[in-house]
This record gives sequence, C-alpha cells and structure tokens, in this order.
Amino acid sequence: MGLQGLADAMRIRTADEPVTIGALLNRLVDLDGTPAFTIEVPAIGATVREILDNDMGLQRHTRPLLNAAAEAAGAAHDATTRNLIEQILADEEQHLSWLDTEIALYETLGESLYCASRLQARKASAA
Repeated sequence: MGLQGLADAMRIRTADEPVTIGALLNRLVDLDGTPAFTIEVPAIGATVREILDNDMGLQRHTRPLLNAAAEAAGAAHDATTRNLIEQILADEEQHLSWLDTEIALYETLGESLYCASRLQARKASAA
C-alpha cells in the first residue's frame, strides 16, 4: 500500500518471531518433547484498519495462552520454561501496547491522515 513507515514498524515487531519459535522448539526438545504445530492461514486484512485489527485480535488471543503456559511451567517447577515464556509474553505485551497506540491514532486522525503519517520510513531510533 506504500505505507513504508507502518510496514517497517510492523516488521520490527515481528522480526524476532523465528528466534522465539526456535527457542521454544529447543526447549521442547530439551524436555524430550515432540513438536506438533498447526499452521493456520493468516488473516492479514485488505485495509490498514483491518490489518491493525487482525493483528490486535491475534495478540489478544495469544496473551492468555502464554499466561496459561507460564503458569503451567511454574506449577511443574520448570523455571527455565517459565522464564522463556515470560520473556515472550513481555515482547507480546509491547506489541499490544504499540497496536493500542496505532489504533488510537487511526481513530483520532482518521484513515487519510493516519496513512499519510505512515508513508515514510522512520529512523530506527524512532521506531
């Protein structure tokens, strides 16, 4: 859509996903587990608002699952796994906070002004 600034900001917030998946897989293998993944078709969206809303929905869906996993690891006295999941949860919380801000800006500015504000890529320190 030409919204390089928004695309860059989203890319920064998702760049660590492969690392996170690798860390979880390594921990699962360390515990003699067998990975079993179901990959769902992503719901990207056709408009900027749909993209933000779909991302928010995914984050809101994931947070309670991560909380439950951290609690289960704690109950099993597995501090290593609990710490790993809590680190992932902290990253997800930052992503949620960023999405809250972006959606609030979208609502305040309206679609045209919000999109205009996200056309240019920001410097890495401002992202």
